[in-house]
Amino acid sequence: MIDLKEIKHCELCGDKDLKEVLNIGNHPLCDDLVPVKSNMECTLYPITILLCESCLTAHQKFQIRKEILFPTNYHYRARFTKDVLNGMKNLVNDCEKFLNNLQNVKILDVGCNDGSLLNFFKKKGSVTVGIEPTKAAMDATEAGHKIYNGFFDTRLAEKIFKEEGPFDVVVFTNVFAHIDDLKNLLLNTKKMLKKDGLLIIENHYLGSVLKGNQFDTFYHEHPRTYSALSFINIAKILGLKLTDFKLTSRYGGNIRVFISNKENSNREFLDNVIKNENRNFKLLFSKMDTFISIWKKETNSKLKKIIKENGPLVAKAFPGRAAILIHLLGYDKTEISAVYEKENSLKIDHFVPGTKIPIKSEKELFEKKEKHKYLLNLAWHIPDEINTYMKEKNFEGKIVNILE
Repeated sequence: MIDLKEIKHCELCGDKDLKEVLNIGNHPLCDDLVPVKSNMECTLYPITILLCESCLTAHQKFQIRKEILFPTNYHYRARFTKDVLNGMKNLVNDCEKFLNNLQNVKILDVGCNDGSLLNFFKKKGSVTVGIEPTKAAMDATEAGHKIYNGFFDTRLAEKIFKEEGPFDVVVFTNVFAHIDDLKNLLLNTKKMLKKDGLLIIENHYLGSVLKGNQFDTFYHEHPRTYSALSFINIAKILGLKLTDFKLTSRYGGNIRVFISNKENSNREFLDNVIKNENRNFKLLFSKMDTFISIWKKETNSKLKKIIKENGPLVAKAFPGRAAILIHLLGYDKTEISAVYEKENSLKIDHFVPGTKIPIKSEKELFEKKEKHKYLLNLAWHIPDEINTYMKEKNFEGKIVNILE
């Protein structure tokens, strides 16, 4: 029996009138990577999105336990993606501008993964502490940071507060949307922060997701996707203010917010963004549903023609969100012979979730004498990075993005 929690009210503002705005069907978890020598099958879970019209927060209707979503052998590592590292460096620079100086500033990175963000803070002279529930914590520890290995719950928050005291800066980068218990998340975050401290949250922005038809962003690891209005409500609950925010290009369109006890210096811009959200979000959700049908038909037509003329495709990079796209297309090893990841990626020697498509080292791709006319880019949200990288590796074929 599938263990799911059904959401019946907005976890942020409490509104019980949630509207079902998107149903993508049942899909494997994006990190359910079965070893190639195993006969295990992936469990499929529903992806149904509810919208709270009061605070414009999107919710997964059915939430999955964090222990299932983020097992200790979680495969993602931030250090392998240039776009992610550039975004982290930019965030640290923004933080330095906000505070004027990061020397000896106490930083807590919640969901620090392999410590990539903390590395940039450490270079600025900050005192770095992280929280990470998976084995990625070992990488962060080896990089010289103090890491607490566990989920950010009340028990761990109390332990950290007792040992470290409050922090000058608490950071969540593409993690805030991953944590299921929002009420306790906010209580624990407030406990970790000094009274004059700074909270930085960066996440997929619901506006960018809708405008760009990035429906694969609604994967199971994201129980919520936030708007600017969402973060105004979050700041109020914390007794703080949404001091500043910016929209970044990372992951196809993120929102980076700065929450503190300072007033917002650009209120007119913020008000205009919220007016736009209220005016457009419901309409954009209805258009997204139509877009998925069109994308599926047109992409299948284009790729099936290539496959018919050239045989199974080879693919580059496996971001977890691609599991939804491949599953919607109904592709397996007869359509995609293999997906190639950078050497040392923990995803190598596993199957793409829900398929028998193997994930292999790119070394094998580049050492082959066989010339491929086409390469399918699964990391469609970083096309420039993939195109540049493949050019550097002397790939001469045409790169086709799975989602345009």
